[in-house]
Amino acid sequence: MSLNKKALAVSFLFLIVALTAGFFYYKETRERRLPVPREEINITIIPGWNLRQIADDWVKKGIVKNSDEFYFYLGRPAYDYARFGEKSPTTTLESDPDFSYLFKDKPSAVSFEGYLFPDTYRIYADASVEEIILKIFDNLNKKITPEIRAEISRQDKSFFEILIMASLLEKEANTQKDMAAVSDIFWRRLKKNWALQSCASVNYITGKNDPGVSAKDKAIDSFFNTYEYTGLPLGPIGNPGMDAIKAAVYPQKNDFWYFMTGDDGKMRYAKTLEEHTRNVNKYLK
Repeated sequence: MSLNKKALAVSFLFLIVALTAGFFYYKETRERRLPVPREEINITIIPGWNLRQIADDWVKKGIVKNSDEFYFYLGRPAYDYARFGEKSPTTTLESDPDFSYLFKDKPSAVSFEGYLFPDTYRIYADASVEEIILKIFDNLNKKITPEIRAEISRQDKSFFEILIMASLLEKEANTQKDMAAVSDIFWRRLKKNWALQSCASVNYITGKNDPGVSAKDKAIDSFFNTYEYTGLPLGPIGNPGMDAIKAAVYPQKNDFWYFMTGDDGKMRYAKTLEEHTRNVNKYLK
């Protein structure tokens, strides 16, 4: 092989080595410059869950350190801030025109109970509590369609009232059909200025899950207690799903005044208190 050919081969070999080294250097430095993908997790809010239950779930998932941190952002369940001269947590979204419908009628005396729309959310594992809340509120805002808003307005109700009613229905009935029937009963009771007498509202105060609350618990002095006070409770008693919200907006007309769920899970309705008492004695052990 001539000298020129040898020199050319050596030069070509050096070129190959340089190109290979350059490629791996570029690849390594480029990978170092690329952002590390953020880990994602799912969180699920079950229809009817209240702030206590969501706080417990988020603590287990490491989203918040403890329930107090959760309540710092969203408020305490069954707590009347006005009664104790305190201010409830706020969100910047309350002054955002895109979210004004959700919050315009929400009193400052209560938490954000009711606004954490039940769904499964894909979030970053290191997301801030504010980021997660924004995503949940945005989902609720999209779920309340212009048609639903128009119907609420036609009935001269506020969205906050609908949320409260829906939260009661979520706890009082197991199916959308029964929710709609109970909705009509409750709205008619309110017009008559009857006490709603929802055991679910008392359980919300106590944190219990008693199907038949005690006389002592029914006497708790709280504006969330629908045995002690007429009208809707001070605020939602949980976070209702879409079936309950629609049932609150679109009640199913009927002529019953009482209802109860038996040990078999079925709803029984009654037109009179006497008939209702018979149902309780017959279907509840």
